[in-house]
Amino acid sequence: MALELIPLQPQHLPEVARICHDAFASLHDRHAVPKDIADIGTAEMILSHLAGRPDYTGVVAVLDGRPVGSNFLLHADPVAGVGPITVDPVVQSRGVGRELMQWVLGEAERRGIRATRLFQEAINTTSLALYSRLGFAWRGTAAAMQPAAAGSDDPSIRPLSADDLDAVHRLSEAAYGFSRGGDAAGLLAGGIPGFVREREGRLVGYRIASLFGHAAAETDDDLLALIAHSARHVPAPMAVFLCPLHRSELFRRALEAGHRTLKQLTYMSYGEYTEPLGVYLPSIQC
Repeated sequence: MALELIPLQPQHLPEVARICHDAFASLHDRHAVPKDIADIGTAEMILSHLAGRPDYTGVVAVLDGRPVGSNFLLHADPVAGVGPITVDPVVQSRGVGRELMQWVLGEAERRGIRATRLFQEAINTTSLALYSRLGFAWRGTAAAMQPAAAGSDDPSIRPLSADDLDAVHRLSEAAYGFSRGGDAAGLLAGGIPGFVREREGRLVGYRIASLFGHAAAETDDDLLALIAHSARHVPAPMAVFLCPLHRSELFRRALEAGHRTLKQLTYMSYGEYTEPLGVYLPSIQC
């Protein structure tokens, strides 16, 4: 039977979650790096969040009547994000990943999206070659870091609320060159914890937890405070963040604060590209 690509449906979630866990676990075990997804239950929780959001579109690859992979496109904001893309290890290197990537690029085009980004596991040279052949360009490298929690709460930091989304829009647009307010609203509605820092009665930074979250701030001090504070309030896997390595002073200060480097990821873009110029932490997709 030929490979089919079909829209993700709720009944697909248990199997695509297993595939998601197995694909990442086999890669991480092979290269002896920490796992992003501890178990199948965590994978199902993540994918259920994505499947439940109207600003994500998911696709499932079906071979001989059974799911063998999936991919997602985040289209909440002007710049789209790709992933997670996973293929069952038993059928890898058979073109399934290429079909899933071509589908999301076609979906972005159908939606009129002119800029798409992703983060690629630096240890996975196969996916690096695939994405490059499909037209993605290398833009930089980031370190996945496990933060050390602050010794006490910062009184200038409080939980993010829906009333703060206008400030998230402002801060993210200044840092990234485009707003991430739509994605922030989706993360908040899905119960993903976030935090904001205030100074002199105004918001000067935000951070939404997990690798799917992101952050922007006016200064590195604001960003580092948000990282350390949030690590006190979320489980360790949710506290992990991505530090852009071209921001060498921020990375050095993160290391001095006790934040530990786990691995490197490659930042890639397709279509139009605007270089982020402010103080920010990207998400695993964008």
